[in-house]
Amino acid sequence: MSNIVHLVVAVAVLFFLSRVASADGKVERSLEQMKTNAENSLKNQKSYEENQSVAEKNVKVVEEALKALGDQRKQIRENALNADKNVATMQRQEVQLQELVKKEQTLIETEKKQIQQLQAKIDMLNKNLEKRQANVAEYTLKKENMDKEKQEWLDQKKAAVDIEKNIDEKEAKAKADLAEWKKKAGAYAAEVAKWKREAQENERLVNQYEKLNK
Repeated sequence: MSNIVHLVVAVAVLFFLSRVASADGKVERSLEQMKTNAENSLKNQKSYEENQSVAEKNVKVVEEALKALGDQRKQIRENALNADKNVATMQRQEVQLQELVKKEQTLIETEKKQIQQLQAKIDMLNKNLEKRQANVAEYTLKKENMDKEKQEWLDQKKAAVDIEKNIDEKEAKAKADLAEWKKKAGAYAAEVAKWKREAQENERLVNQYEKLNK
């Protein structure tokens, strides 16, 4: 309906201009202005089409960044889960080592008393004593190493929490950027459609006018 109205108005304008063309030459100037309007409309259409292309490319880039952030979060969570499992295992082993140390220390004290009571067994008991003391040292060293490794896992878990927080911040920004670019892409698309219609309308007016003046 809007196109018909525009056409009727254009025909009326053209008819009016054709009536006064011989008087003052305004028709030719009006035709030139219509051509200029048509060219400007085409230029505007091209400009907004370029803007739309840039916006759509940016949407794609942001979506890829969001996917990469999701993959990174998944890996961090898996590492944190492994840290929890390893720490739990070491805690169980630590209890066992503490029991072993306690057992060996009890035997040391018992065997010290046996040395006093059984002189004949002093050599054998001394060897046992040295062996068990070596065991205590070995278990203690293992416990120290395990404590160090356990702390490293705990530190890694803390780092993972910090990294995930950073990912959350980046993801929030990326989502905001995505929404903004999608909004711009939609606005550019609307402008492209608007100027395309304007260019087509101007072109129809020029063609109609040229036909009337042939």
